[in-house]
Amino acid sequence: MAYEYGPLSRPLGETLAALQEGLMQEYRLEFLPAHRRSARRSRRLRRIRGWCRATGHLAEQVALVARRTLPRIEQEAGHIFRSPDGLARILTVPSTKRLFLDILAGFPEEALPIRANDLALLGRFADDSHALALIGDVTLRLKVLPGEGVGAAGFAALCDRWGLHESRIGSGFRRSPDEQEKETLARAVLGLIYVEGGVDALRAVVPLLTYGRTG
Repeated sequence: MAYEYGPLSRPLGETLAALQEGLMQEYRLEFLPAHRRSARRSRRLRRIRGWCRATGHLAEQVALVARRTLPRIEQEAGHIFRSPDGLARILTVPSTKRLFLDILAGFPEEALPIRANDLALLGRFADDSHALALIGDVTLRLKVLPGEGVGAAGFAALCDRWGLHESRIGSGFRRSPDEQEKETLARAVLGLIYVEGGVDALRAVVPLLTYGRTG
């Protein structure tokens, strides 16, 4: 699976804000008093209202990641990310895919709140953690630690150390993750560091994998 790291037409926070505003405008345009609505119109308005609330919640979570989680990783890893969006993509949960694809399907293209390409890209964010986890794993084994191995516990501990699971963006994910989920998130962040900073940036993080849970 290829890692599609194509950018949105504007930063993620701005994209979500524009999407929420567009949905609110559409709600106002389609609104009718309850006594004048058909059942179909009522269902439509509920859907748009639900999309708007969900988008606003995602925007809050994205801002929290940028404010809390990102600086923690940058300080410990010694790598400054190009933007907060890469980490947000990793932390986005699968439930968001349905949200964005439903919005995409819910309007004619000319009436979409934001560009169709941006909505489609948002819907693919949930796939990024697995793609980047593979990149991080392969790069570690072949270029950084050839002939050596990093135990699963090392990745899970790094996930806990950086608070990755607690920083997930979206809803419907398990509050008590298994070790494999933690490993995937930690490997994905390492994959992102490699994509942005190369082998030397990834090598600088290796001591954290053996530093222990409380370090």
